[in-house]
Amino acid sequence: MKNDFAVEKMALCAALILALGTATGMAQVRVHEADSRTPLKVRELTGYGTKALVKNPNPGVSRRAALSQWAELGVQYDTDPEWLDEVSFQYYVLLRGKTATEFVLLKGAVTYVDVARGRAHLGVAYVRPAAFARYGEIVGVAVEAKIKGETVSVLAEGRLGPSKPLPLEWWKNPNLSPKEGYILDKSKTPFALINFDDYEALK
Repeated sequence: MKNDFAVEKMALCAALILALGTATGMAQVRVHEADSRTPLKVRELTGYGTKALVKNPNPGVSRRAALSQWAELGVQYDTDPEWLDEVSFQYYVLLRGKTATEFVLLKGAVTYVDVARGRAHLGVAYVRPAAFARYGEIVGVAVEAKIKGETVSVLAEGRLGPSKPLPLEWWKNPNLSPKEGYILDKSKTPFALINFDDYEALK
């Protein structure tokens, strides 16, 4: 039984490498630390695992209850300049389908304006329910923080299994064609007015 489980885990990891292409290194990507001069640093990223799944806060008597489960992608970040005109967060979500070699990459951006100097700013985006029904479960999430089009901080999380991390910078793999329209900013979701003042103004 133990040997069968080990073989299954090895096969799963090998399948992902084949699906995503050859990786230059294998390691769980927690954070690409920016240097001390960076104007922004992402401290935390959430959205991976079952704790990221949230229900529609206003389901009413919807006939689509089966499609009411969203994924909440959250970031916590620090900024150094007195003011930043715009800060954009490019989110990536990797979904695994019914087979070990079936993967789909989702992509979506959220931009905030008039961001004052401070610690523990919050940002959020949501993956709409149809993504899970159509493409499968989340196995990886990543975010790139951008100022004037330049990436200043990156954070990622994800695993295939207990001891099987994703390849480094998996979201940049040319074998994955990102699908847009599934990752939405807060204003386009049922969560639009929840904790409204916790976030900067959306562009």
